Amino acid sequence: MQYELIAKRYIKPLMESCDAESLENLSALLSSVAVAYDDHKFIAILNSSDVNANAKCQLILDMVAPANSSMVNNLVKLLAENGRLLLIPVLASELKRSIASSKRMYKGRIYSNSVVDQASVDLIARDLGTKTGTTITLDYVASDFDGIRVEVDDLNVEINFSKSRLNAQLVEHILKAI
Repeated sequence: MQYELIAKRYIKPLMESCDAESLENLSALLSSVAVAYDDHKFIAILNSSDVNANAKCQLILDMVAPANSSMVNNLVKLLAENGRLLLIPVLASELKRSIASSKRMYKGRIYSNSVVDQASVDLIARDLGTKTGTTITLDYVASDFDGIRVEVDDLNVEINFSKSRLNAQLVEHILKAI
């Protein structure tokens, strides 16, 4: 959570100063660099006190060199100067999230223990997007949830319909009627 807050402090000026195409390119570049952070040896180098800060910075600068962008180089130098090179994967994901939010495009998931065909998933995504005024893409995830649950985290939307809850409400309604 703390890293996300710090990343947002770096993202805000980027969002304000760059055009949409530059932001997309920066997001792709940071995402490709973030892949290296999955390697435990790479993380060991960045965490090592034996490797000086300039060497760590140069390692990342070499990774972003094909972009040939002074803005990206300055961003990496700023992160290195503040000892935040480990923040790059979080920065990449937060930048993706901010770009999607500015375009009003969101991703979500559908959980269910029964198979939901792609046509139904697309229909739910379209209808939910219409209700919220956004574009939503949903992915089906098989789970042990007894019903269906739709989650779109970035919109803070969760809709669920479970058989057990329906049965409980039906019993409650019958008992009230008696």
